Amino acid sequence: MAPIETYLKQLNEPQREAVLENSRPLLMLAGAGSGKTRVITTKIAYAIEALKIPPYRILAVTFTNKAATEMKERVEALLPDNPDVKDCNIRTFHSFGAWLLRRFGSEIGLENNFTIYDDADSLSLLASIYPSYKKRELEPVMKRISYAKDRMLSPGEAMKGFQADLLFKQMYERYEEKLRAVGNLDFADLIGRSIELLRDAPHVRQWVHSRFEMIMVDEYQDSNTAQFLLLKLLVGPETFVGVVGDDDQSIYRFRGAEVKNILTFASSFPKARTIKLEQNYRSTTQILDVANSIISKNADRHDKNLWSARKGGRKPKLFYVHDEEDEARRIVTLLREDHNYNGSAVLYRTNAQSVPFETTFKRYGIPYKVVGALQFYEREEVKDALALLYLLTNPKDEVSFRRIINKPARGIGPGSVDKIIGFAPQTDGDLLRAAALAVKNRMLSPKAAQGAELAIRLIDEGRKLIVDGNLVDGVTFLIRESGLYEHYQEQDYLNTTAKVGNLEALVNALSAYESSFDGLVAFLEQLTLDRTTLGTDDPRDKDGVTLITMHNTKGLEFDRVFVTGLEEGLFPGRQNEGDEDIQEERRIFYVAVTRARNELYLFSSRVRKIWGRTTFQHPSRFIADIDPALIRVEGSPSFGGYNSFTRRESSGWGSSGSSMIRQGFGPDAKQFEVRHEQQGDAPLFPVGQKVYSDAYGEGEVVALRGEGEREVIDVVFATGKKASYLSRFAALDRIGGE
Repeated sequence: MAPIETYLKQLNEPQREAVLENSRPLLMLAGAGSGKTRVITTKIAYAIEALKIPPYRILAVTFTNKAATEMKERVEALLPDNPDVKDCNIRTFHSFGAWLLRRFGSEIGLENNFTIYDDADSLSLLASIYPSYKKRELEPVMKRISYAKDRMLSPGEAMKGFQADLLFKQMYERYEEKLRAVGNLDFADLIGRSIELLRDAPHVRQWVHSRFEMIMVDEYQDSNTAQFLLLKLLVGPETFVGVVGDDDQSIYRFRGAEVKNILTFASSFPKARTIKLEQNYRSTTQILDVANSIISKNADRHDKNLWSARKGGRKPKLFYVHDEEDEARRIVTLLREDHNYNGSAVLYRTNAQSVPFETTFKRYGIPYKVVGALQFYEREEVKDALALLYLLTNPKDEVSFRRIINKPARGIGPGSVDKIIGFAPQTDGDLLRAAALAVKNRMLSPKAAQGAELAIRLIDEGRKLIVDGNLVDGVTFLIRESGLYEHYQEQDYLNTTAKVGNLEALVNALSAYESSFDGLVAFLEQLTLDRTTLGTDDPRDKDGVTLITMHNTKGLEFDRVFVTGLEEGLFPGRQNEGDEDIQEERRIFYVAVTRARNELYLFSSRVRKIWGRTTFQHPSRFIADIDPALIRVEGSPSFGGYNSFTRRESSGWGSSGSSMIRQGFGPDAKQFEVRHEQQGDAPLFPVGQKVYSDAYGEGEVVALRGEGEREVIDVVFATGKKASYLSRFAALDRIGGE
């Protein structure tokens, strides 16, 4: 075995100092790519080998089982001849809590055989208290209860903090009473009840202080209020405590992470020493200069400056592109330079942004994998909206009928659905007509009948809009007036998800098709034929370009990174306007940039589709954070001839009675249609021009009628499909030059 001195010599000077500092509380500020895992594992090995601390008296805490396992394996690899090294307590916060409560839980009335409820179990317990509610209705409530527990908020405090109502307070109280009555714990209780134990049982607290001589915490910037309070109670007068983290990479506030824990470490643990790990082993100097330029604009942070011994490499580049499709095509061009698909990653703020990349990559044969989420068309909210469309085009589709007829709830329970389907033989399988017949024959309860009539009218009105040539308006109408929009908007608010954004992305995908009933059929047909799009192939099982949200890149690195969607309203998002919000969003940008080893490309679109309408975009304020000398710029954020604005409003329909557009974007939203630029008197699409349609593939212009703004073209596609387009608004790409 190599002596521990050998491992110390492999460290840089600040890393070595961090390993050797064991006399006072220690904050190790470990910048991106600075080798923090090597430092923390070497420090544990040094404590065992040089300081002679018995492994069982060392506690190292991290946030995931994967990270804990990796840390344990690396410590054991450093000390292969020490059989006792396996006695190190390297755990997650929650597994440590379970270990402590199994041992001493009787001190606060817990049996040591308590069951730990997972999320599903907790939800079932809440549902047993409120049997009149469906589980999906209680799911957001359960998440809010967990959120409150992570912040050590009682029902009364949570109600105040969330601006919640008395019903939530009551549900929280009754859930806690029931949980205590059955003698079990939920996941959050593993921390909260451990805090209760250490506060209320001084002899247990003293035992912990004498048991653990060294306590280390990894990824400390991700700790929440409860975890901080637990750590404070675990550390005794003689306990060495060291934490490793990077406030610049604190990006999980929506999960409860408190960046102030790492910012105030010195005041929480007096006489603490701070050591900065600033040498980056991942990225080139040019990439780090951009990263430092970005994050330096945050006020609430520890001052640090990442540097690298890796010189050279390509200068980071910023592209101002026309729209999301242009964005995707530019990336395809760059990827084709060296075909390093496995080493490349496309980063975006929300999962819904993957759609243009998935579509374009398929078209050009670029292999890819979507990480951290279901493929787009397998997401619940998207499948719900698609069920509406499948039922509209085929009223005999029983699967789609069952999925959507009572979602959101319209009072049409399983029994009512079966009664409706029982009339199908009398309507030649048409389930909408069967529903009308069931209503006419008074086979449904008044509530179910009302819900069925609403659904029938909804789909009829949506079909009329689409048949009249308003595909986007018709589908938007169906999503909004069916209640899906409001249903998932509420889920987004409660659960910090982006389901409404995925519904919007679906409408955007549809906008590339002919605005007709045939266009809708073509879109649905393509989904059926393209099994990859439908998600029957798991993209994670294959090689290719990684498509991933910025949040999910934490801890990852790639040879080449494309950071996309750098526009106001998208990144930072419309909902993130507070100072803390902006600082967190800037940290997310910093994390995204520091994933790149060799090449970094940034993209900002001039226009972007919002609910199928092309909207004017402003470059993200974060672009202005970058010193212009550090990047190459291609294109311009100016908008040239794209100045033909129209305001679109639709009359309300159904129960909401509000404008479809206004509900999504506010009363003053400005929108405009993308127009193909005309050069002099030449036709935009001359006869013989080869074109490409996302809906129908390659085709050729065979006839031209009118001129100027009224120019209409007829296109015959290789599939045999014929279509006519108003040239200025045609969703067609020219093949063979502009």
